[in-house]
Amino acid sequence: MMILQLIKEEDVAEVLEIYTSYILNTAITYEYEVPVLESFSERVSHYTEQYPWIVAKEQGKIAGYAYASTYREREAYQWCCELSVYLRPEFQGMDLGRTLYSALMDLLTLQGYYTAYGVITVPNEASVGLHRQLGFSMEGVQKNCGFKLGKWHDTAIMSKMLQDYTEPSGPPKSIHELPQEVINAILAKGPLH
Repeated sequence: MMILQLIKEEDVAEVLEIYTSYILNTAITYEYEVPVLESFSERVSHYTEQYPWIVAKEQGKIAGYAYASTYREREAYQWCCELSVYLRPEFQGMDLGRTLYSALMDLLTLQGYYTAYGVITVPNEASVGLHRQLGFSMEGVQKNCGFKLGKWHDTAIMSKMLQDYTEPSGPPKSIHELPQEVINAILAKGPLH
């Protein structure tokens, strides 16, 4: 049975193992060098001060993960976030990306975020299709904006409204400000069986 949970410190090495293949073999991420575990652990710790980072586990093994991060640094962007999802190859095509993203967006909405962005190296029909299935709209394509694996790549920007665009009552809450029972309920409704 697949379970979803927020990342724990003991999960970081396995998450880095999954990410390493994407760094070395794809242009899905524009990162060139595999970070050392200590550096990657600090990155995860920094992101999870504010944002959810969800792992999907099958019999104790991480099948994939999804997380949110800052979309842009300026203060007026604080109600927006960028989403990322990475799966082990053997778990692709099983709706796990949708499951992880759905739980992630439910948590982000409760935190007070208004817009989620997907930044996708294209062509990537599977990722564009996943985002469209989840209600994302194509904002545009940045041509030749990343050079990796010996060639230039385009990047698509897709966005999704998480809630009506009313005036925010304050900055988004940290994931740690949400009640644990609410987080658990969202994570429990999403797993695949």
